[in-house]
Amino acid sequence: MPTRLTFSCPILWICSLLLVSGIAAGAEKPAPPKPSPEAIRAREIANVTPHFKEYIFSAESFPGGVIHKTTFYDRSYRLVRAADAPGPYGVVVAATPKATGRTFLRFATMYRTAAQIDGKQILDPLAPGDLARALGIKPAILKQQEKLIRDTLGMRTFAEWSRDPKAARLLAGLSQATGDGSEPIHKYDDAFALDRQWWVGLKRKLYGWDKAYPRPFVGPRPKAGAPAPVVREGTAKEAGMKADAAEKIDKVLQEFAADTDQAFAVCIVRHGVIVLHKAYGMRDGKPMTVDTKSWMASVTKTMSASLMLMLIDQGLVKLDDPVDKFLPPLRGIKVKTPLTIHHLYTHTNGLTLYNWWPGWNDEMPDVEERLASYYNQLLVGKEWSYTGTGNILGSKIIEAVSGEALPRFFHRHLLAPLGCEHTDVIGSHADAFSVPLDMAHFGQMLLNGGSYDKWEFFRKETFEKMLPHKLTKLLGPNARSFGFGLDGTPKKFGHGAASAATFHVDTESDLVVIMTRNRQGKNQDKYNGRFWQAIQEGIVKP
Repeated sequence: MPTRLTFSCPILWICSLLLVSGIAAGAEKPAPPKPSPEAIRAREIANVTPHFKEYIFSAESFPGGVIHKTTFYDRSYRLVRAADAPGPYGVVVAATPKATGRTFLRFATMYRTAAQIDGKQILDPLAPGDLARALGIKPAILKQQEKLIRDTLGMRTFAEWSRDPKAARLLAGLSQATGDGSEPIHKYDDAFALDRQWWVGLKRKLYGWDKAYPRPFVGPRPKAGAPAPVVREGTAKEAGMKADAAEKIDKVLQEFAADTDQAFAVCIVRHGVIVLHKAYGMRDGKPMTVDTKSWMASVTKTMSASLMLMLIDQGLVKLDDPVDKFLPPLRGIKVKTPLTIHHLYTHTNGLTLYNWWPGWNDEMPDVEERLASYYNQLLVGKEWSYTGTGNILGSKIIEAVSGEALPRFFHRHLLAPLGCEHTDVIGSHADAFSVPLDMAHFGQMLLNGGSYDKWEFFRKETFEKMLPHKLTKLLGPNARSFGFGLDGTPKKFGHGAASAATFHVDTESDLVVIMTRNRQGKNQDKYNGRFWQAIQEGIVKP
């Protein structure tokens, strides 16, 4: 068993699980230090979340529930004292604990309905006409996002809705949706993505990002010279594979599918040519297809790291920049080692200390405010410890610099230019759902060193900063190897996944191997080695 993930190994899925757990094979992770009273107090402050009596209301006056200083903003970011019109409102709560004397902010979304609603009334998400009149939202928009509404709200009374902050975010986003509702909705433009975008806009004003970064981000850029290789159909000879390679790989996977409980799909690409693109097994009572989306889990981390690399390539961000350069809540705090962009994406950020992160996610607009409460408690650069929170903070920096909420940035600057039409991703570290061909496009872009077809996402010299290497500069001489969102070696790299999905790029063999699935399933150890062996045996050796 290797001590770290290497993507050339046939037991890739075992390596992947070790990476996801953050535990190196053959070594026990030491217990975290016992928190000091100051650290415990800092943790308590960081997890403070103000609660209101209602988040969805019908009156002109805002609901009570918070005794600290509270300010309200309307949909146009104007400071208001009352909800003088139906629609969304942003709430900013400021508090200054005596223990620290430092003011922190918390953010929440509220929504005022268009009509007075009886708290005992059950509002049916499947009756968009009635719902539209009550909430002041276009019927066509409600119909368009019916599934999201049904999944979020359910058959509950208005009183139950009104106390649910997620329901308020949903209504706020729905009220900001444009169009006539005839176009299909995507994750990057659904109600929750729109609410997140609204908060990015408000924070740009509150933190001064709009003045520091006034220009919209432009990327990827047109590639100079000949187009870069793309994933395409072709012959075995063009792929540098033996004539029967696809057949032999397929035979192994058919045997695997018949002897496991998890459906999966693969896309194997060599020299840009598709060697095998096929689905296997049944999922939810239906045959798995190559267009059935699967959970990519922590491969999301590599995808979001590539977004940050675009900013680095254009000089908007540097690897060694301190995080507080972009996140004002962290400024003015005395720390032993400043947290940098490089720390965030290499798991050297100290953000796993005391396991303080339950429930924290990308959609929370006040993550940096929470971190500020115990920034001085983090053991930055002391050890390699696997976490997704570095990516979450990175997403806030991407939003600060670009002015675009992460789901929108993903779509505009990575997924759409790559032609990834069947990929959904709204977060930075664990929630991408995709299909093999889309992930092969992304893998080919990395294999090309940052370009795909006519687009240059980042230059090759910038991409080299992403490749795995020994983290001596960050952790000292005994550091392990890891990249900027990548694991493996400079020639063979990728990322593990809790779903046991495979994302593997081999520059020596000019090879991309993708397997999508939702979890490991049984007998993977029985067939995984045979799968990799069949691929290697199918390559025409020079």
